[in-house]
Amino acid sequence: MTQDSGSAIVLRLAQALTARGAHDAARQLACAHPPIDTANEAEVRSLALQHCREHALDPDWVLLGLGRPENPPPKAELTPVFAMNSVHPTTGRWQWREIERIALSPTILSPGRFVSRMEQRCLEPHIRHGAYLVIDTTRSRVPEDREKQEAFAVDVRDEGLVVRLTWLERSAGRLVLEGLAPSFPPLYAPWKSPECRVVGRVAWVAQPL
Repeated sequence: MTQDSGSAIVLRLAQALTARGAHDAARQLACAHPPIDTANEAEVRSLALQHCREHALDPDWVLLGLGRPENPPPKAELTPVFAMNSVHPTTGRWQWREIERIALSPTILSPGRFVSRMEQRCLEPHIRHGAYLVIDTTRSRVPEDREKQEAFAVDVRDEGLVVRLTWLERSAGRLVLEGLAPSFPPLYAPWKSPECRVVGRVAWVAQPL
């Protein structure tokens, strides 16, 4: 997220709060201390979604600029959340196992997406333990440049669903799954082998600030 787009989201959030009559929340947003880091994608989206839930704001307007600030939010649906550590006892592959349900706007949970909950600490503080992850299975192509790596969910045999910064080291014929801290060394998995399968890219993260 660029700083400009982050600033635009914060501006629309303030407009939506004012249109909803939540003037105290709008003033607190304007006078936030320390100031909101509008270049931090996770922080801006988490803040926006928190206010959307608390004040019944339309996330399409706040995050995307679609509609008008006074539009009622679309009806949220209870969607299942699937465990990351659920492994089939015979095949060793990740399997779907519902652990809870949460309310999400239908615009966030588009076809091909599902929700899981982060059970690892390898991407903290960017993605914290317990964060809700919306995983887009229509975007499973990993970058081949380490500088462009993104968070992907990968089904690793006997490990379950692993979410890390992922890129394809084509010269070595392997996927590289990296964490953000030295205490989490990289994981390597053969590319196009039964040992792993790229499930999808992490498209949304919801977590407390």
